[in-house]
Amino acid sequence: MAHPNNNNWISLLVGQQAELPVCSSLDEIPLARAGLDMSYLNKDLAPVAEVHENVVLRSREGFDLTAEIYVPEGTGPFPVVLYSHGGGWCLSSPVGVRRPTRKIANQGYVVVNLDYGLAPEHPFPWGLEDVIYAARWVKTHIAGYHGDPNTIVISGDSAGANLSAATVVALKMGTGDLDNGDLGGVDVSFAGVLLFFGVFDFPQTLLRPGSNTGGVEMMWHLAYLGPEFATRNQHPFVSPALASDEVLRTFPPTYLTVGSEDSLLPQSLEMTDKLGWLNVPVTLSVNPGWDHTFSYMDHLIPGVSEEFDRIFRWLKGVVS
Repeated sequence: MAHPNNNNWISLLVGQQAELPVCSSLDEIPLARAGLDMSYLNKDLAPVAEVHENVVLRSREGFDLTAEIYVPEGTGPFPVVLYSHGGGWCLSSPVGVRRPTRKIANQGYVVVNLDYGLAPEHPFPWGLEDVIYAARWVKTHIAGYHGDPNTIVISGDSAGANLSAATVVALKMGTGDLDNGDLGGVDVSFAGVLLFFGVFDFPQTLLRPGSNTGGVEMMWHLAYLGPEFATRNQHPFVSPALASDEVLRTFPPTYLTVGSEDSLLPQSLEMTDKLGWLNVPVTLSVNPGWDHTFSYMDHLIPGVSEEFDRIFRWLKGVVS
């Protein structure tokens, strides 16, 4: 059963009893962002051969799109995982997901841990444009980091899972109206899609907000989608589960993982149902007793390492 609010898992994340702030105005969001420090999780990180921080992928309107890139031990070329962090499209950064992303890199993947633009400063479609651009940047530049540009898995958690799935949809539907920068002509395909406790149907989050009450209205809709959210939240670039069958059936093999106590469980169930009916190779892992953001806390929650082992077996299958 989902919890009435998110204080239980946010307390685990920050290492002490805490309450996730519910912002009553857009002006409060940057303050909430500054107070969410998850760097304490970054102890005993999985070893990798190279760590490249603040790699600039693109600059526009005074904002640098950057990423942290982790290169595993070995000679390569290695399959690549493009990862987008969660945080309700408004919070967090690559620093907060170093633990899971380094864990993935340690298994033989070049991981591009993306620092996409956050709302409300950068509302939709900015974050999506950043992930699309990053996918094309990986295709054209990742060989310089010992990555295989022809074997890319797109991944993310929560809001980042949404952006990842939406990127697959947008690249299929066409990105002509988006800001493609200098890489608009680059074709990208994905070997797999790995989605941690994501959001795939925005209208349903309003009908069934659960523990995300407050965040759904202020951050997810008003900050990210803007005051016209009611005309945007059903668009496939926002709600990838609402894309047409023609688009969804082109998804590569997809793995969705979620906890049974997460209010977003219905989102993963719906996305799995949509893909499964279209014969997309899809795997759903519902983990009993877990809430949101469990992948950040493999050292605190029994069984999370075993779930990563299942993910690694799946990854090996889709990139081989």
